[in-house]
Order: sequence, then structure tokens, then C-alpha cells
Amino acid sequence: MYDMFLLDTLPRQQATMEPHTLNGEKVWLKRAAKRNSRLAYAPLKLLAAWLKLDALKPVLNTGGEQSIITEATRIETLRSAGITVPTILAKTPQALLLADVGTPDEPAETLLDKLKRLNSPEQVDQTLARSIEALNSVHSRNCYLSEAFARNILVTNEKTVFIDFETDPGQVHAPVDCMVRDWYCFIFSLYGKLYKSPMQCERLAPALLEGLRNANQEVRERFCEILPKLLRLQRFPFKHLGSDGRKISVTLQALAVLNQRL
Repeated sequence: MYDMFLLDTLPRQQATMEPHTLNGEKVWLKRAAKRNSRLAYAPLKLLAAWLKLDALKPVLNTGGEQSIITEATRIETLRSAGITVPTILAKTPQALLLADVGTPDEPAETLLDKLKRLNSPEQVDQTLARSIEALNSVHSRNCYLSEAFARNILVTNEKTVFIDFETDPGQVHAPVDCMVRDWYCFIFSLYGKLYKSPMQCERLAPALLEGLRNANQEVRERFCEILPKLLRLQRFPFKHLGSDGRKISVTLQALAVLNQRL
């Protein structure tokens, strides 16, 4: 049933990711995206070389069929390790059909969306603690994510689900650097999107400190080793470089606080 639905729907779907209903069940069809230019990764590659930070070396997502093949493989690997990821209902080299991770009574939402709508520090603390605990749980299983941004973490009242595995950082980085990369992706995505939400933003540092203190020792030590080099970027006036610059500036300030307290 799922295989036939995928093959029938794929030629008619224009978007890379789109929800569908199959016999009353919500499913998601993800098709291969257009190939990305390697030139897009050049600035980050140069930055990593300048700072001498191997963990910042970009992991290329060239799109196309390879990204679908990589995602299917990574989902299956993570699932076998006991990590909560989407269920693959059907697959081809061109597309994946994925089960929705929520239910009609309790739809899933991204961690970022949930944090933005919460209106009490206690709720924010609880939500952050659960997502950080889930991240540490991934690493405790000697696994890592691909792009550990808050938009790629889905939450319900019962579970935390990780999505979007079009790349395999393990092809570029050592395992511990893949895990450290998860932490930096997570932190940059939170501060970059929540810096205009004062209540949420002020709750981040305590939650991150607690999470890093509970992290795998090797991961925490590597994270702390990288921090001073990364903070060299504070010499640049990012806050005067528009919205994106302001996000970087706020995140670097937050990382400086973490550096002092870890």
C-alpha cells in the first residue's frame, strides 16, 4: 500500500516535503531536492581553516538521490540504536514516505515553535531539559545527529523525535566531533531564533550548562576545548551587520558565558 502510494504521488508532488493523507493516516513524502553547489560551503570551510577548528568543517549536502539514500540509511541506523526517529513506510532512491510522529489528538511541533509559544519559565525549563536529555541520550549510544537545529527536533508531550538526516557528519568528522557539532548546531539555532524572546532566551544558559555538565565527558571536554578558539570571532562587529549579524553576536555572548561557567 505504502509503496504504491509513494510511486503514484511522487511524480505529482512539487515540494521537497509535503504531508498527505492515506486511509485517514497522515504521512509525509520527502523527495530528492535539487543538487546544491559546493561553493555555498566555501565560507564555512575557510572559517574552519582560519580558526583551526576541524569540528567546524562543513558537511556537504549535495542533494539529489544521494541525500535520500543517506537519510534512509541514517534513520535505520539510529532507530536500531534505540533513538526516536521517523518511521520509514516506503522508500525509493528518489523519495521517502515517512509516518507522522504525532497523532490527531497531539500533533508534533518543532522544539523551536513550542518554545516560542510557551509563556512560563517553568514550561520552558521543562521543554529544554527534555530535549537536552534526548540529545545526551543520542550521544550515550555512541551516535550523532546530522543537523541538530531546533527546527529538526519534533516534540510532543510524550517524546522527542529527531529528523532530517540528509548528511552523515561521520564521513567528515571523528565521532566525538560529530557530537560536539550537534551541541553547537543546537546552541546556535536556539539563540539565533530566540534572541528576540527575552524570557525564553534567559532560560537557555542554565539549561545548556546543566546539559553539558551531564554530557559524555569526552564530548564536554572537546566542547570546552573548541570554545576559546570560536570566541575569537567576538572581535568582529557582528551586531552592526544586520539581523544575521545580531544573531551571531548574541550567540557568541552566550557562548562566552558558558565558557566562564563550565
